[in-house]
Amino acid sequence: MELSAKMQQFVAEVMPAVVGTRRADGTVQLNPIWYEYRAGHFWLNSWRGSDWMRHLERDSDVTLLLLDPQNIGRWAQVQGKLVETSAEQGAKHIDALSIRYTGQPYDYRYNPRPRVRLQIEAIRITGSIDR
Repeated sequence: MELSAKMQQFVAEVMPAVVGTRRADGTVQLNPIWYEYRAGHFWLNSWRGSDWMRHLERDSDVTLLLLDPQNIGRWAQVQGKLVETSAEQGAKHIDALSIRYTGQPYDYRYNPRPRVRLQIEAIRITGSIDR
């Protein structure tokens, strides 16, 4: 799916996101995350064994909610599919995300587990980004 120029500008902003995945019993799990949009995909980061990553690897469906913290009337909902995961790129990617969000490399004291990079393909995007 190709994003409009306005949507590409919106998703390039640094803002928190919420990732939604489906548990085995059908209920939804929501987790706050860092993300980036690059090369036509959304890139997330987690660790092997996290609940939401396990759900995503099981059925590949994911929903991201991007919410402008300065104006909650600006938001986008991204329905997507998992393309691939990479443990090899995980550490480098979490450092890049941490620098994007905090200005500093990732602090492994918070979570010392090895990191995994996740590539997400957008299938459908809805929202309100013009407010």
